Parts: sequence; C-alpha cells; structure tokens
Amino acid sequence: MAELLAAEGFETQTCQFADILSGQFADDIGILVLTEEALESPSASEFLQALRAQPSWSELPLVILTSGGESRRSTLLDLAAGAAGAVTLLERPVSGRTLIRSVQVALHSRRRQYQVRDLLHELKSLNETLEQRVARRTSEAIERAERIRILSDELTAAEEKERRRIAEILHDDLQQMLIAARLQFYVLDRTASAAKRTEITGEIENLLDRSFNLTRSLIVELAPPILHECGLAAALQALGTETKNHHHINITVEADSSANPKEPSLCIFLFRAVRELVLNAVKHANGSQVYITMTRVRSGKMQIVIADRGPGFDPTKLDSLKIRPTGFGLFNIRERLTNFGGEVRIESVPGRGSRISLIAPRTSTRKGLSRSGRAI
Repeated sequence: MAELLAAEGFETQTCQFADILSGQFADDIGILVLTEEALESPSASEFLQALRAQPSWSELPLVILTSGGESRRSTLLDLAAGAAGAVTLLERPVSGRTLIRSVQVALHSRRRQYQVRDLLHELKSLNETLEQRVARRTSEAIERAERIRILSDELTAAEEKERRRIAEILHDDLQQMLIAARLQFYVLDRTASAAKRTEITGEIENLLDRSFNLTRSLIVELAPPILHECGLAAALQALGTETKNHHHINITVEADSSANPKEPSLCIFLFRAVRELVLNAVKHANGSQVYITMTRVRSGKMQIVIADRGPGFDPTKLDSLKIRPTGFGLFNIRERLTNFGGEVRIESVPGRGSRISLIAPRTSTRKGLSRSGRAI
C-alpha cells in the first residue's frame, strides 16, 4: 500500500504506534491508514488517548482496513469514532483505486482543518493586537482627558489673571488720571490768573491725552480694529510695529494677505496665539531677532511661523503634565488649534533658538467651538 500511494505522489511512512506517539502527533500527520488488528492490540489504548487530546481544530482522519463482519465493524467504529471523529472503513481486499480515492478525500478534510488552525492563530493574533490597541487608546484617552482638565483649570486661571490685570490698569492708571483731571478742573474753576489757567489747561489736556492713549492701547490689545477691518496680515504687521516700539527689539514681519483666514473667530485666535508667542520670544529670546511670516501652503491652508534665535527649549517636555517649559501658552495653543482643524509644529533645540509653525485651514473645520472667537 505504501508503494502504491508513493507511486501516486503521496508521502508515506510505515510505522508502529510508538513511532506515531513519539513525534508531533497533530501537526505532522495528514491521515492514518490502520488495520483492525492494530486497533485491537494492547498499545492502541495510548494511541486512542492521544487522539482524544488533539487540539480543538484537529480531527485526524483514520482509514481502517477491516475484514470482519458487521458486528466487528460496529465495534471498530465505536472505538475509533469516540476518539477521532473522522473514520473511514474499507473492507479487505481493497482495490488500489478505492484506497487512493479514500486517501484523497481524507487529505482534503485534513487540509480544511489546517486552514481552520491557521485562521484561529490569525484570529488570536488579531485579538491580542486589538487588545493592545484598545489598551493604548484607553491610556491615551485618559491622558488626554487629564491634559484637557489641566488646560481648563489653567485657562480659567489665565482668564482671571487677565481680568485682574485689566482691572489694575483701569484702577491704577486710567482712574487715577481721570481723578487728577477732575481735580485740575476744580482748581481751574477757582483760578483767576490767566497764566495759571493756561498751565492748568495744559495739564488737563496732557492727562486726557494719556487717558485716551491708554484706552486705545487697551482696546487694540483686547480686540484690534485693524484685525476686523483689514485682516490678519495687516494685524500682524501692526503687532510687529507695536512690539518693536514697546520692547525695543528687532522684529521682521512678512505676511501675505492672500493667506488671510476667512472665518473671523480663526483670525482672532491666530492673532492672539501669535501675540502670545511673540511675547514669549521677547521674554526669553534675550533681545535676539524675531521673525514672523504668514504664507499660503497646500490646498486651502495657511501657515504662520514665529522664529527667534533665543535659548530654545526641549519640545518633548511640552506633553508632560508635570513639566511645561514654555508655560501654559504653547500647550493651550496646540489644543485649541487642533479644534480648528489645524496643527502646531515645534522645532527647537536648547541653546539654538525656536521655530514654531501654526498651520490652519483658511476656512475653519473646527470641532465644537462657538462662533464667539474666544481663543486664549
């Protein structure tokens, strides 16, 4: 039989039960062709026990050769089927064609089992990968939720700090100048000397001019009219001029007006973000040159770059909940620009300056923000 099957291209091996049990039982054998005498031998019990211990995907096909009557065949089927589950009985003498055809059918069944095995392994691998991805996503979601909580807390603190700053300006500067002007009016009303009245009038005019300049500066800082009237490019040019005059640093602005965002709230956000980054550069760049450029990039997008040659920082620490080297600003800007459908790119090396790019759609695709323009 082995020679006949080998002639038909089958790989065969003639062996004893001990040889089968010593090898890789489930994976190495395609089918087993057994005689009924082998199953009735004392060593068959260990073989049948090994059959019962097969993996869930495996039902090793058995082809059993028998020459007994109906009762013996029934006994063989009960014995083998209880362990194997896939049994073919061939009554001797067996023709070569019948044997070959039975082996072909059994091998086809075995190949199907191997396909199931491979699919089960693949499914297990996919499940493990999915579990890892779910665990990673869950960890990222928890971390992001914590970052958003910190962002919300610090935003509230920043808004309160800004309110106090404006209140101090109004109380310590504007209110004091107006009180002084009112006192000067009282003095003017009781002064008869023309020369003295002229001097008092000049002092009142100076106080009112200073009050006007202070309120205009505060209005420009809170909601610059040029931003709404002329667009972001013009507002950035004005920001550069104002920063240069007030902080006495060399700042260069190149802004393409064709890159202006179309949505007012996005313009307001980008202007305030650039102003905050410029103030960071003024504070930390030790008087070095600051560059602001605004250009159109790719389809429907624009980019603003703020660069300086200051001390720089380590961008990898920006994501840390414990260490944020540049303060609340960059973290705040990145989170909010993401909601507008944009991104922040940071290039910085300690001791070699910084380059921060704000990339945003010219028409916002923001997620869940109001149209109020409230940004920082």
